[in-house]
Amino acid sequence: MTLDRVLYILLAMTNYRTIWKHENHQADKVARILLADKKVAVNWKMLLLPVYLYQRFKYKQRLRFTCKNILFTKRLAFEAAKNIDQGKDYAWEFRQIEIKTKDVLNKEKKGFYTEKIRRRQLPEIELLINHYRDLFKSQQTTYAGIIKEQFPSKGQYLSFLTSLQKLEDDVIQASITTMRKGTKTDRRRWFQRVKEATNNIRLAEADQIYS
Repeated sequence: MTLDRVLYILLAMTNYRTIWKHENHQADKVARILLADKKVAVNWKMLLLPVYLYQRFKYKQRLRFTCKNILFTKRLAFEAAKNIDQGKDYAWEFRQIEIKTKDVLNKEKKGFYTEKIRRRQLPEIELLINHYRDLFKSQQTTYAGIIKEQFPSKGQYLSFLTSLQKLEDDVIQASITTMRKGTKTDRRRWFQRVKEATNNIRLAEADQIYS
């Protein structure tokens, strides 16, 4: 292995950590907004320590579950992009995603995941794979620097976010129409909150990156 290749791998590994740390942090911020009404307040319940600890445990559990769902497509895309960056075949990696999501669908018994949702997720995952691969090439050491190197202007970055949002909207519409959890009105209300929280956080981050 040449020195250039070693240096590239070391830089790429740093980028992997930086980018995935950002994705986790963003998902956590969205989840906390969505679950704000579930957060355990510090009040008289503190006097009943077992009750307080149980409610706090349930909140943390919901938070982890919500973050996991928010990161579902991103995690699949990120792992595939890493493997491709390390020399694996693109078509093979994407086929593995198709197989993994099909396995999730086959194991799903509660109606939270459907074939229509799965099909709508695949274009989103494909966009994210290409996005992550581009970011991995950066010579920068911060997430803001990585983004600005790939998208020199704020307009370019917002254009990418718009493309991503359109694909996410397709998944949301499939979820609203085919999921069996709650009523259609409840699902529409929930996913509207997801969309608004995500968009607000992304726009705030874009303002900060290009300030």
